[in-house]
Amino acid sequence: MFRKIRFGVLLEYKLVTINMIIRITGQLIDINSERAIIERDGICYEIHIPAFLQESLQLNLNKSVTFYTLEYFEGSGPGGNLFPRLIGFIDPTDRDFFTEFVKVKGLGYRKALRAFAKPAQDIANAIEQANVKWLTKLPEIGKRSAEQIIASLKGKLNQFVWKSTEKVNRQDELTQIQREALEILIQLGEKRNEAIQMIMEICDKDKSIKDAGLIVEAVYKQKAGRI
Repeated sequence: MFRKIRFGVLLEYKLVTINMIIRITGQLIDINSERAIIERDGICYEIHIPAFLQESLQLNLNKSVTFYTLEYFEGSGPGGNLFPRLIGFIDPTDRDFFTEFVKVKGLGYRKALRAFAKPAQDIANAIEQANVKWLTKLPEIGKRSAEQIIASLKGKLNQFVWKSTEKVNRQDELTQIQREALEILIQLGEKRNEAIQMIMEICDKDKSIKDAGLIVEAVYKQKAGRI
């Protein structure tokens, strides 16, 4: 909320998130820790991303990628310039989590994106368990911020939390190859939770699989009942 006095009258302005572009697909042509560039129909779009996505998106450079997006205005408010920004997520569940995460007082969009260095389920689980120590390991989050996040969101994130902490721990143990397979499956439309479970089942059955593509192939064979 911005306030400005003009001719003795108190004027109030409120910046709100807008949702004009909610999904966009294009060729990923550049990526760094804060933003991705995709090209679609000759137009390049800058999309700000959460920190944890950079590594997996590198695997999709020069490939078609779908982002589930939200927009907001960034700038100095009344009297200044406001610029529309796009934020993108590979999994719509992460977008839904972010809309709750960014409501915490003192975070803001940029800070929240940098702090979003782990998947939504991991962060939500830590919040619901009031795990201050775990949250302070996230970028930009100190002890006071962690406590503020817990006070604001605890009890409101059940839809994002794993059914058991065992699943969270197993996700943390995914190898690089398994993480690559996970991102491929998400790009193909699989839900993150279910994809992780399938990957772990496949790799538990056959520990000799060392290729992300073979893991993905095995997952779909299992879904088709062929293994």
